[in-house]
Amino acid sequence: MNDRPEVELANRNGRLHPAQRGALLDLNFWVAAVLAIAGLVATVGVAVAGAAVAAVPLLAITGWFAFVCWRRLADAFGGRLVAVTGWTHDFDTARLTDEYPIGLHRSPEGFKSLESFSLRAGGRTYPLERKLRERIQPGRTNTVLVAPRSKRLVNVLPA
Repeated sequence: MNDRPEVELANRNGRLHPAQRGALLDLNFWVAAVLAIAGLVATVGVAVAGAAVAAVPLLAITGWFAFVCWRRLADAFGGRLVAVTGWTHDFDTARLTDEYPIGLHRSPEGFKSLESFSLRAGGRTYPLERKLRERIQPGRTNTVLVAPRSKRLVNVLPA
Protein backbone atom coordinates (compact mmCIF):
# COMPACT_ATOMS: atom_id res chain seq x y z
CA MET A 1 0.00 0.00 0.00
CA ASN A 2 2.78 2.48 0.91
CA ASP A 3 4.60 1.79 -2.36
CA ARG A 4 1.81 3.02 -4.65
CA PRO A 5 2.82 6.13 -6.63
CA GLU A 6 -0.12 8.25 -5.39
CA VAL A 7 0.70 7.39 -1.76
CA GLU A 8 4.35 8.29 -2.23
CA LEU A 9 3.43 11.56 -3.98
CA ALA A 10 1.07 12.57 -1.15
CA ASN A 11 3.72 11.69 1.45
CA ARG A 12 6.44 13.61 -0.38
CA ASN A 13 4.09 16.62 -0.31
CA GLY A 14 3.76 16.21 3.47
CA ARG A 15 0.25 14.77 3.46
CA LEU A 16 -1.20 11.48 4.60
CA HIS A 17 -2.89 9.60 1.75
CA PRO A 18 -6.46 8.39 2.51
CA ALA A 19 -5.28 4.80 2.02
CA GLN A 20 -2.94 5.25 5.01
CA ARG A 21 -5.61 6.38 7.48
CA GLY A 22 -6.13 2.82 8.65
CA ALA A 23 -2.60 2.83 10.10
CA LEU A 24 -3.66 5.64 12.45
CA LEU A 25 -7.26 4.56 13.00
CA ASP A 26 -6.27 1.05 14.04
CA LEU A 27 -7.55 -1.22 16.81
CA ASN A 28 -5.84 0.91 19.48
CA PHE A 29 -7.75 3.98 18.28
CA TRP A 30 -11.11 2.19 18.37
CA VAL A 31 -10.47 0.73 21.83
CA ALA A 32 -9.61 4.22 23.11
CA ALA A 33 -12.75 5.63 21.46
CA VAL A 34 -14.98 2.99 23.06
CA LEU A 35 -13.33 3.59 26.45
CA ALA A 36 -13.80 7.37 26.09
CA ILE A 37 -17.49 6.95 25.33
CA ALA A 38 -17.98 4.38 28.11
CA GLY A 39 -16.10 6.64 30.51
CA LEU A 40 -18.30 9.60 29.61
CA VAL A 41 -21.45 7.54 30.20
CA ALA A 42 -20.08 6.22 33.51
CA THR A 43 -19.02 9.71 34.63
CA VAL A 44 -22.47 11.12 33.92
CA GLY A 45 -24.08 8.17 35.71
CA VAL A 46 -21.88 8.58 38.78
CA ALA A 47 -22.43 12.35 38.85
CA VAL A 48 -26.22 11.96 38.56
CA ALA A 49 -26.13 9.42 41.40
CA GLY A 50 -24.68 12.14 43.60
CA ALA A 51 -21.10 10.91 43.89
CA ALA A 52 -19.39 13.90 42.30
CA VAL A 53 -16.10 13.13 44.05
CA ALA A 54 -15.96 9.72 42.38
CA ALA A 55 -16.72 11.31 39.02
CA VAL A 56 -13.48 13.35 39.00
CA PRO A 57 -11.05 10.41 38.46
CA LEU A 58 -13.41 8.93 35.88
CA LEU A 59 -13.49 12.26 34.07
CA ALA A 60 -9.69 12.48 34.08
CA ILE A 61 -9.31 8.99 32.59
CA THR A 62 -12.04 9.68 30.05
CA GLY A 63 -10.30 12.92 29.10
CA TRP A 64 -7.05 11.06 28.47
CA PHE A 65 -8.71 8.54 26.13
CA ALA A 66 -10.50 11.37 24.31
CA PHE A 67 -7.19 13.21 23.90
CA VAL A 68 -5.55 10.09 22.42
CA CYS A 69 -8.43 9.77 19.95
CA TRP A 70 -8.26 13.46 19.04
CA ARG A 71 -4.53 13.20 18.22
CA ARG A 72 -5.09 10.23 15.91
CA LEU A 73 -8.09 11.86 14.20
CA ALA A 74 -6.21 15.14 13.72
CA ASP A 75 -3.33 13.29 12.07
CA ALA A 76 -5.62 11.11 9.94
CA PHE A 77 -7.78 13.93 8.55
CA GLY A 78 -5.50 16.93 8.50
CA GLY A 79 -2.12 18.11 9.55
CA ARG A 80 1.17 17.72 7.81
CA LEU A 81 3.57 14.83 8.11
CA VAL A 82 6.98 15.45 9.63
CA ALA A 83 9.81 14.34 7.35
CA VAL A 84 13.26 13.36 8.58
CA THR A 85 15.72 12.93 5.72
CA GLY A 86 19.26 11.73 6.14
CA TRP A 87 21.83 8.99 6.04
CA THR A 88 20.53 5.70 7.42
CA HIS A 89 22.87 3.64 9.56
CA ASP A 90 22.18 0.03 10.52
CA PHE A 91 23.23 -0.43 14.15
CA ASP A 92 22.22 -4.10 13.97
CA THR A 93 21.98 -5.16 17.64
CA ALA A 94 24.14 -2.32 19.03
CA ARG A 95 22.47 0.46 21.03
CA LEU A 96 20.78 3.14 18.92
CA THR A 97 22.23 6.65 19.13
CA ASP A 98 21.52 9.99 17.47
CA GLU A 99 24.91 9.92 15.72
CA TYR A 100 23.11 9.48 12.38
CA PRO A 101 19.85 11.16 11.28
CA ILE A 102 18.18 7.75 10.90
CA GLY A 103 19.21 4.60 12.72
CA LEU A 104 18.00 1.02 12.43
CA HIS A 105 18.10 -1.50 15.26
CA ARG A 106 17.41 -5.21 15.41
CA SER A 107 16.42 -6.94 18.63
CA PRO A 108 17.31 -10.58 18.13
CA GLU A 109 14.96 -13.41 18.93
CA GLY A 110 15.37 -14.48 22.51
CA PHE A 111 13.66 -16.17 25.40
CA LYS A 112 9.94 -15.25 25.20
CA SER A 113 10.53 -12.71 22.42
CA LEU A 114 10.52 -12.63 18.66
CA GLU A 115 12.96 -10.73 16.50
CA SER A 116 11.86 -7.11 16.16
CA PHE A 117 13.11 -3.96 14.47
CA SER A 118 13.06 -0.32 15.46
CA LEU A 119 13.98 2.94 13.81
CA ARG A 120 15.33 6.10 15.42
CA ALA A 121 14.75 9.45 13.72
CA GLY A 122 14.28 12.97 14.99
CA GLY A 123 15.20 11.98 18.55
CA ARG A 124 12.48 9.31 18.86
CA THR A 125 12.46 5.55 18.47
CA TYR A 126 9.63 3.87 16.56
CA PRO A 127 8.74 0.21 16.15
CA LEU A 128 9.41 -0.76 12.55
CA GLU A 129 6.84 -3.00 10.85
CA ARG A 130 8.04 -5.61 8.39
CA LYS A 131 6.63 -3.73 5.34
CA LEU A 132 8.53 -0.58 6.22
CA ARG A 133 11.66 -2.55 7.15
CA GLU A 134 11.70 -3.94 3.64
CA ARG A 135 11.45 -0.42 2.17
CA ILE A 136 14.22 1.31 4.11
CA GLN A 137 17.71 0.92 2.75
CA PRO A 138 20.61 1.21 5.21
CA GLY A 139 23.81 2.77 3.99
CA ARG A 140 22.07 5.47 1.98
CA THR A 141 19.79 8.48 2.38
CA ASN A 142 16.13 7.83 3.23
CA THR A 143 13.16 9.94 4.26
CA VAL A 144 11.11 8.89 7.28
CA LEU A 145 7.56 10.29 7.56
CA VAL A 146 5.90 10.62 10.96
CA ALA A 147 2.41 11.73 12.00
CA PRO A 148 3.23 14.70 14.27
CA ARG A 149 0.54 14.47 16.96
CA SER A 150 0.26 10.73 17.44
CA LYS A 151 4.01 10.16 16.86
CA ARG A 152 3.37 7.24 14.55
CA LEU A 153 5.74 6.14 11.81
CA VAL A 154 3.76 6.39 8.57
CA ASN A 155 6.15 5.65 5.70
CA VAL A 156 9.76 5.32 4.63
CA LEU A 157 10.91 6.59 1.23
CA PRO A 158 14.25 6.46 -0.51
CA ALA A 159 15.46 10.06 -0.79
